[in-house]
Amino acid sequence: MRKKERRIRFYVGGFTGTALCIMAMLVLSSAVLLMYIWYIRAYDPLYEQIEEDPCYENGVYEIYDSGDYIRFVGYLNRARKEHPGDNAATAVDAVLMADIDLSEAAYGPVKECPFYQKDVIRYHSMREHPYIRQGILNYAGTFDGNGHTIHWYQDSGNGMFICMERGAVVKNLTFCADSLYCDMDEYGVGMICMVNYGTIRNCRTKGSMEGTECYTGGIAGMNRGTIKDCVNEADILLTGAGEYGAGGIAGLNKCEVLEGESEENPIVPVIDNCINKGMILAPWEAGGICARNDCADIISCGNEGAVTVQYQRGYIYPEHPDWYERALAAGICGSMGWNSIENCYNTGKISILEDGEEATYGIAGGTLMWSNSVTGCVSLEGTATGYMRHERVMELDEETFRRWKEDPDSIPYQAANWQFDLEEAKEKLPLVPLGVAQSPASQNREDLWLCSEFCLQAPEGYFIREVSPYALCMEPEVNDSYSGQIWILRLRDNLVSLTDHLDEEGNFTKDTAHELWTGIPGSHWLHPGYSYKDDCHVEYTFYMTGSRKLSPGLSVLHYRDDYLAGLAVGTEDGHMTDNIAVLPITGTPEGDHARWLLLFTRKEDNYRPPIGLARSVLRGLYLFPAATTIEKGDTLSRIAYQCTGDASRYPELAACNNLSSPDYIEAGQILTLPADWIGIAASDEIMP
Repeated sequence: MRKKERRIRFYVGGFTGTALCIMAMLVLSSAVLLMYIWYIRAYDPLYEQIEEDPCYENGVYEIYDSGDYIRFVGYLNRARKEHPGDNAATAVDAVLMADIDLSEAAYGPVKECPFYQKDVIRYHSMREHPYIRQGILNYAGTFDGNGHTIHWYQDSGNGMFICMERGAVVKNLTFCADSLYCDMDEYGVGMICMVNYGTIRNCRTKGSMEGTECYTGGIAGMNRGTIKDCVNEADILLTGAGEYGAGGIAGLNKCEVLEGESEENPIVPVIDNCINKGMILAPWEAGGICARNDCADIISCGNEGAVTVQYQRGYIYPEHPDWYERALAAGICGSMGWNSIENCYNTGKISILEDGEEATYGIAGGTLMWSNSVTGCVSLEGTATGYMRHERVMELDEETFRRWKEDPDSIPYQAANWQFDLEEAKEKLPLVPLGVAQSPASQNREDLWLCSEFCLQAPEGYFIREVSPYALCMEPEVNDSYSGQIWILRLRDNLVSLTDHLDEEGNFTKDTAHELWTGIPGSHWLHPGYSYKDDCHVEYTFYMTGSRKLSPGLSVLHYRDDYLAGLAVGTEDGHMTDNIAVLPITGTPEGDHARWLLLFTRKEDNYRPPIGLARSVLRGLYLFPAATTIEKGDTLSRIAYQCTGDASRYPELAACNNLSSPDYIEAGQILTLPADWIGIAASDEIMP
């Protein structure tokens, strides 16, 4: 019995001992596992000081692989957090010793993060690390790509640097990102940096970059420093609403005065000797080099990629549909503010996807202002379709352009050498066919055009020809610096009502003229900038038929002539890069109408013709019905002789006015003249 009890006790004791051993082993294993997990999660690949890192040697951090690069990012971001505002803490020089590929490292475990020995490999989550991020927050050192390439994270939200400080330099680097996408409200995004206050030199970007509601650029989102000798081959896309744009090199090129810097002499940002080869697409503002240039310069740059905007208008505040900006698509810069563009070229196609009246620009939009200048710039013929876009740019065909690139001095520079394009005018303006046939009475005369709607007598030395069912063109026999080309176009009927804009006393004023002008869709396309009331001039002119003065005609002339006009519209060799538009007013019993548009241009260079030429043409234009005012001593036979050279034609005048007695007329009375009396005097002695 004792043996049995002992045996039972033995078994019980054995069972208890075994269980305790197993439990102890489990506890120990769990502790080891927890310690291991804690060890892995708590592991930090960064040394206490960057100087302790094996890659840091002689004051330069050498980067051989993705692990080295990730540690470098961690050191800089830690320094920025621990020493905010201290640029010296982030002024660490680095050199890339080999191509590195980060495309599979985004947010996953980072392999190749050595502990203190190169042969020890650990894992660490970038998402959980306080300093290791996709981009370097602030940088003030010199990063030398050494001719190597960084292949960036897949689907990353931003590029390499968030902010490059004054004094920071990134050079000799190729940055490739298959797909960068950043959903950001305001600010800017770029492949190499979001905002650059330093210098980016001899860098190349490839892949694609997409931003949302922010300035988006191939090199920098916003440039406040210098970008030089760089090439963008990436496609740049901007989506969303707002006052932002996309550019091949930078979204925005604009100065900003930092604390301690001079506001009187700000550091002027420069984009110098850069080329864009990528496709640029934005809602309403885009440029091959930058979307907007203000208080900044662009020098010796070129665009070879397609630049496209989607819409005719950019709605800055979607909740206010009446607040919008006009589309700006250009080869170099979408919108210009202060400063200059020099010696740049464009060969890329510039387009607006939405149909409408806005023009595209070979070099830049908004350039004809006193605060900026565009000089020495060339655009390949046909790339920009806005032939009345008013930029001081020389357009060349492919062969001449090739010669210009090889030796610019071999091609004499002639800014604004592009010409008015009738086909584009038909797209931009509410034009309709002329709808008139020339009278047989004037068919043998090149200086006179008579039809049922008007009579047009050309100034001396000019001839008139019908060039299209949509246009007559008046040109000089010999071109000189004072000559011009006059286009006679017809507007859609009932386009605007003059009577709606007369003053309280029923007078036609500058306000009326301005409302009339701006009421024509596409009117701004004919002139640079916005239209102002003082740009409209109301003039009365007298037409002479034979020796008879007819009742005055009313015309609206649109051109700038204030003391800043030359600066506002731009000048070249003393000539304004501008034109004159004239709206002759037709008076009828039903009311006054503006049916015709006369456009004064210069055929070879689009400079503004003399104002005197416009007035001379108006003195030779009379819109029917023609009328004359009876003066004291007039008779119908006298009027007939003065107008036609044949006094016996007075019954035609009486019949035209339904006069019961041809002998009963009064001074001040207005008589309508037969249409075929106007401009067809029997002899040159009677014609003026």
